[in-house]
Amino acid sequence: MPTLTTVAPYDRPMDVNVIMTVLHPQPIKGLGNILLLNTTTAAANSDSAGKDDKSAQKTPAQTLPDTLSNTDRLNGLLLRKTDPATGAIYREYKNLDAVAVDYKEDSAVYKKATAYFAQPKHSDRLAVLDYDKSKAYDSLKAFWYFNWTFGVCVDNTIDDSTVQLSNIFEVNKDHFLVLQTEDLSKFTQMMGQNYTIGLKHDLNEPMDAAFVGGIALNDVGSITWKFKQLEGITPENLTSQELAGINNIHAIAYEEMMGKGQTSEGTTLSGEYIDLLHGVMWVQTECQSHLQKLLQDNGKIPYEAQGIAMIRAVLTQVLNEAYDKGIIMTDDTTGRPMFSVTTTPRSQQSRQHLSDRFYDGASFEYHASSAIHTITVNGVVDSDTIMAA
Repeated sequence: MPTLTTVAPYDRPMDVNVIMTVLHPQPIKGLGNILLLNTTTAAANSDSAGKDDKSAQKTPAQTLPDTLSNTDRLNGLLLRKTDPATGAIYREYKNLDAVAVDYKEDSAVYKKATAYFAQPKHSDRLAVLDYDKSKAYDSLKAFWYFNWTFGVCVDNTIDDSTVQLSNIFEVNKDHFLVLQTEDLSKFTQMMGQNYTIGLKHDLNEPMDAAFVGGIALNDVGSITWKFKQLEGITPENLTSQELAGINNIHAIAYEEMMGKGQTSEGTTLSGEYIDLLHGVMWVQTECQSHLQKLLQDNGKIPYEAQGIAMIRAVLTQVLNEAYDKGIIMTDDTTGRPMFSVTTTPRSQQSRQHLSDRFYDGASFEYHASSAIHTITVNGVVDSDTIMAA
């Protein structure tokens, strides 16, 4: 093996030297990325099944190593991981051409991906999870904390398994499930779910993927999910009764308003606003990551006033950033953000907690920022016309 030697750059005989540095964009991570939930069957997992279906051919775990080849990377595949327990396969794709390597252009996955990448604010990646419907809970558990927040079903059928899927999102409270149907009655089984978003639209158009691609990557706290335009989705002319029915069940339509398409009310199936819950997710995620970094970057956090003050400072920093992003409301009286952070001293911790080096004396509270969705203006016209008494 040849010996490697260190060489120095040449000295350029000039009085001016310009040193160039190339900066590459960081991968998009956060709370806006999409995961297409693509259910498979046991038959599709066998080598002999679905030879005309690219996704079925590539389902067996033994033919899909987690390590990417140069060809995979050239094709735009960013990540591939198989869960050995369930056989579920998680992939992240760079663009639509990358998706086309594994899914035919007439497949439902490709059509959803097309709608997603057609939006001007889509992410730099799209994830797909191929999984056995009967193993949904364990399959999602394996990849729950990968780089996605919004799950979209490739198959728009809403049945008992979809309700169970919705319950998975509801109990975890840190991801959204987006469902689409033409039949509003399908949502009645999931009314009250905070983390399931119901869309009412023609199934020939993948509004669900467009909905996530068009809105989710905006800065959390900077937008409401109503009034937004979706590329490639046809707005509906809805009667007052039709729109009232959609709003009553807390679903979302893509309506035509003053000659322009827009998303309607912007709530989950519980009636809570998506932007508020998205803000809650952001605060939770940032508090966790910043506190974890505090623990990792310091030799130790002393279990005394100094260490507790460090925890308080981190929480205050995150909440101030949340205020700057528009997640937290401004107090009209003081002009300051409406949040408070409380920490209790060492003396108030139990002997067992002190023994376990466990601190649970920190808490915070904030008032979520809201948005104006409807406006009524009262006008008065002064007329010169004298009317009879």
